Amino acid sequence: MFGLRKSLKEPLADVRTADRWISGFSTSDPLAVHAVVLGELGKLSDRNARRTHLQLAAVFRLDDHADSLRRTLTLQYLEQDNRSSRVESQLWQSLFDLSQAFLVCYRAFSQDLDKHTQNAKWQAMRPELLTREIIHLGLDAKTRLYRYEQWIPARWTDLHELFQSACIGEVERLPVPARGDTSTSVEQEYLRILVMHLMNSGSLTPRNLEWVSDRLAEWCAPLRLAIEPPSVGSFYIDLGSRTGLRRRGPQALEGRVLFLDTRPLHAVLMQNVVMLEQKVRANPLSDRTSRRADNLSLMSKLAAQVDPEFRPQARRGERMTAAGIVDAIVGFNRISSYLQEREVYSTVNESMQGTSYGDSVELATFGRVRNQQNRVQDVARRRLATFASTGGPWEIRDVSNTGYRLIAPMSIIDSVTLGTLAAIRPQTQPLWTLCIVRRMKRLTSERAEIGTQVIANNLVGVDLSEYRRGDPGYSIDGEVPTVSGRHFQGLFLTLNKRGDALPVQTLIVPAGEYQPGKKVQMSTAKTSYAVSFGRLLEQHPEWIWATIDSIDMAAETAAVQEAP
Repeated sequence: MFGLRKSLKEPLADVRTADRWISGFSTSDPLAVHAVVLGELGKLSDRNARRTHLQLAAVFRLDDHADSLRRTLTLQYLEQDNRSSRVESQLWQSLFDLSQAFLVCYRAFSQDLDKHTQNAKWQAMRPELLTREIIHLGLDAKTRLYRYEQWIPARWTDLHELFQSACIGEVERLPVPARGDTSTSVEQEYLRILVMHLMNSGSLTPRNLEWVSDRLAEWCAPLRLAIEPPSVGSFYIDLGSRTGLRRRGPQALEGRVLFLDTRPLHAVLMQNVVMLEQKVRANPLSDRTSRRADNLSLMSKLAAQVDPEFRPQARRGERMTAAGIVDAIVGFNRISSYLQEREVYSTVNESMQGTSYGDSVELATFGRVRNQQNRVQDVARRRLATFASTGGPWEIRDVSNTGYRLIAPMSIIDSVTLGTLAAIRPQTQPLWTLCIVRRMKRLTSERAEIGTQVIANNLVGVDLSEYRRGDPGYSIDGEVPTVSGRHFQGLFLTLNKRGDALPVQTLIVPAGEYQPGKKVQMSTAKTSYAVSFGRLLEQHPEWIWATIDSIDMAAETAAVQEAP
């Protein structure tokens, strides 16, 4: 009463009501908007809900508005750079739930549409409904690939059935306004999903996937599915199978098969590769060279995946099938802490052997400390359990001179991404090998395949401290100076070059500690050296890998003494 009237209409009763409801959304709290949207979609998806074609049009309008919400959540997800696993999980779950909510809602409307075969208003909405279902299947696939998860066979079945439904109704190429200001079609959205899965080999980061996804519309525009194969080296899709695009072989194909000529797509990618190569060669010292080199590497990988003519890439080392179990420590901080603690433990253990009364009696009686080896192994196992990755040891699938293919439990998915450091050690060997994770693929709900590149077979945890020319700790007689700067941890590696050249000494340090030419004091439990940072080898959010040069301390001390 007195003007305090409340509308009895549901927010998604029709397009006009949906527009008024959407205009009241907050722009400063995307997660609150996300919760409201999921709530209304859940009401329409209920089995007992009464749905109309006007409500479906309102859901289409909400879907268009949800693009901005999805972009905001995606940007936040990409910007957090794994700084917090809790935040990463929350944002990933929000993106996943949003696509699932629309898929479930559209599936409910699709069932109602099948019941109104004689209703022209309902049937006129079929092409756009099919297109939007496929769009959200693509969003579901991309979100899963953020975590290196492959589609289960049932998802491929759903996708193929939607495309076949459009082909039966002869609307697969009908333009529909399902992407805001631009039109698309069932076939184009179907091709985008197929190409995205074809390009992904497990080596694309979430940023790479988002970059590729933004360009798929342009790249897939000239592509068409055909009944006849355009060439022997084309790709094909079996609509009765539970897989994506596959490269055609010499054998005959049977079933509901369609062919895809990827030569136009390959030509576009190779054109970009040539342009990037020219820019890198023309301006090797440009500030953009590093980014262009990364884009060049990415484009080369994508072009190789869609090349209609199979050209296997030359391997740096032949793979050999292997079997065994390895202990694994994941992450720069855990690896450096474990190795440094091991050095300290070894030194203390050596100095304390035989010092207790019981040990002295055993040494006098038996000439040795009984069960000493068992005690040492037990302590080592407990220390390893503190730093090792969750889920237990990893399995070896194959090995080469440059890397390993490993099977790890899925419990490590929150701690392992592309570019993560991993120290592995066969349980029958004493030495650790340092690797970089280069490829990931989720095999099942419990296991993931991890491809690693070996960068060192001999690594030492070191303590580093800042070294400044003006520190008062300088000695007069050429002795090693006492450094008073901050302390941080690092990994000391040695790269063996080909031929008779001297090995290259390198260091992995936290990302914020590297500066070209910066001098630091590098110490282990027994030795200490003064070194300076050299050339940058590889950079990631958590760590930086760079060469180092030894400092002649006598020359440095003399220079300080001669300075006015």
